[in-house]
Amino acid sequence: MAGPESTTDLKLVAAGGPVRITFEPLGIAFELAVDEFIFLRVEQHVVTSIEIHVWPNGIAVWLPYPGDSDYVILDSGGNELNRLW
Repeated sequence: MAGPESTTDLKLVAAGGPVRITFEPLGIAFELAVDEFIFLRVEQHVVTSIEIHVWPNGIAVWLPYPGDSDYVILDSGGNELNRLW
């Protein structure tokens, strides 16, 4: 990982009904019920490289290939669920 940098938390919400959120290209997925949410914590320099695709009952979050950044998945209370790369 590069030197210390500010991070940003992106909130992903199951607003219209239950959804499956998949983090690609890893294929790691989380199932959320209506109104549940998780956060993706990323370093600010990678925010513009993230692609988010939405379809009925699903969200795909395409992350830049591993490099100098960590991606952390947090639950609604801010507890770490998973660390990607």
